Amino acid sequence: MGTANTAGRTLAEHAYVELRERIIDMRLAPGSALDEDALMRELGVGRTPMREAVKRLESDRMLTVYPRRGTIVSEVNIKDLRAISDARRVLEAFAARKAAEHVTDADRAVLRACLDELSHDGAGSNQDSMDLDERIHHAIYATMRNSYVEATLIQYFSLSQRMWNFVLAGLAPITGNVHEHAGLLKAIIDGDPDRAAALAEEHVTHFEDLVRAAL
Repeated sequence: MGTANTAGRTLAEHAYVELRERIIDMRLAPGSALDEDALMRELGVGRTPMREAVKRLESDRMLTVYPRRGTIVSEVNIKDLRAISDARRVLEAFAARKAAEHVTDADRAVLRACLDELSHDGAGSNQDSMDLDERIHHAIYATMRNSYVEATLIQYFSLSQRMWNFVLAGLAPITGNVHEHAGLLKAIIDGDPDRAAALAEEHVTHFEDLVRAAL
């Protein structure tokens, strides 16, 4: 049970990633109890990796552990939207600025590939667009080269993804929001920190406005 799985992840990482994805996409519903034994069997992990995954997800604010009730999938509280958006505005702008300052030719190749994917996005599903959105954000975070800020950004981005799924999934296409990244990617590729930061901040604000409009 202590060896890495076929994807090269540890069992604890495997459990964390799988549970996180299910929480974000609502397969594990807000407020539901986590059936750890069933999930351990399904994911092929033991008690210790599952406990490690649960502890990480509790730190990510996606699970809540109660001493007597067990582990509950955290509720989605729309009241948190402003606080999450405020944090993301600051951090996403910082990441975009630093990415534009530190971008290398290798980074530009990755970001141009994201731009190419954007040019073909539109015919696929909402999930395809959300997956592309995530890849673009992660590419920008990697270009920033600050693992501490990156870890925090990924946490907030995941909370935003979950909120989007809770409020807007099946109601509004995300394609337009994802295509806002074209200008941001170009600003980073061009090494324009001020424009990159401004566009990143605008993107978060637009996301917040979309969620509020759907309430």
